[in-house]
Amino acid sequence: MPKTYSELENWIVSEVHPTLSNSVEQTYERLERVRTKMPGIDVPQDLTNEEHFIEEAIIQDLLVHLYGCERVLDVGCGDGWPGLRLARYLPSVTGIDASVRRTTVAAENARRLGLKNVTISQMSVIELDFDNDSFDGVVVVNALEQTTDPYQALREIFRVLKPGGRVRIYFEASEDTEKGTSERIFTTETERSLGYHYVLKHHRPPWERNYLIEFAPTPEMKEEFRRLNELIKRIGEVPTQASEIGINFIKQNRANIKGSSWYEIEHFTSETMRDTLEEVGFSKAQIIYSAGTFARRLLPNISGQGFSSGQLQAICQGLAVLSRNIFAPPASGEPVTAIKPERG
Repeated sequence: MPKTYSELENWIVSEVHPTLSNSVEQTYERLERVRTKMPGIDVPQDLTNEEHFIEEAIIQDLLVHLYGCERVLDVGCGDGWPGLRLARYLPSVTGIDASVRRTTVAAENARRLGLKNVTISQMSVIELDFDNDSFDGVVVVNALEQTTDPYQALREIFRVLKPGGRVRIYFEASEDTEKGTSERIFTTETERSLGYHYVLKHHRPPWERNYLIEFAPTPEMKEEFRRLNELIKRIGEVPTQASEIGINFIKQNRANIKGSSWYEIEHFTSETMRDTLEEVGFSKAQIIYSAGTFARRLLPNISGQGFSSGQLQAICQGLAVLSRNIFAPPASGEPVTAIKPERG
C-alpha cells in the first residue's frame, strides 16, 4: 500500500534532505526527560489522580504476570518506569536502554530513591550483554517498536530468559478503527542545536515517520523557538491547523537550518505481537487485558466516594488478579504475555 506524504513532509524531504537516523539519536538523546512528574518516582503517589490510579493498576498487572520471578529485566527502561516501581516488590531489577541520557536519568532516580536492588545499564536490546538464561522475567513497556530491529530484540529477549521464564509486553497500540493520518510537532534543545520535531502517524496499517530539523542555537533562533513553544501551548501541536507552527515557521527560518534526520517505526497490533512471539519460539503467547484498562473504566464510578489510598491500591491489586485470566480480542491493543518453553 502506498504511504501518505503530507505537505510539510514533502517540503522537508525535498528541501532539507534528511539523513536516516533512529529514535535513540534523534529523539531520546535530545530529551531532558521522557516524562516528568512520574508518580512514585518524581512525585508522591496520589491514587485519587486518574493517571496515578491507572499506572498503579499497570504496575500491579506486571507484578501478577511476574509472580515468582526473582531476576527481572526491564527493556527500554527510559527514565525508570516501570522498573523502579517494580523494584519495590521484586528481589532484583535490571533496567537497560540504548540511550546514554535515559540510563543516566534512570540511575540517578534509582540512587535518589535508595533502591539497592536495581542495576541500570546502557545497552541495546538487539545485542544484550547477558548470558543465556539470565532472567526469569522480562517486561517491555512501549519500547520494542522504538528499536531498529524489533524481531531481533525479541530473539534476544528469548535467549536471555530462563526456560519457563515469562515476558509481558505493552506496546504503543495502533488498533485505530479510523483510516487516515495524524500529525504533531514538538521541540527540543541541546547545546548543539534547537530541534523541531515532526511526527506523522498512519493508522491503518500502523506506522509513523519522525523528522528532526536542527536549527543553529543563536539568540535570535532561541527567541523564535520561545515564541513557537508559546504558540504550541496556545493553539495545539498540529501543524496543518496553523501554518505559523508548521511549514511557514520552517521556511521563515530556513537560513538557520543546520541539518535534518528521519526514522520510521512500524507499529505492532496485539495480533501481530502475539504471532511474532510465537515465531521467535515462545509458547502460550496470549493477548490478556491490562488491569490499567479496567482501572480506566472503573475510576469514574468510584471517584469521590472517599476511598483511602490503601483501599484504592487494593482495588488496583484486585483488578490485576481479575484481568490476569481475561483474554482480549486480537484488535484490542492490549498487552501480550508469553513463556519460554521448558527444555525437553
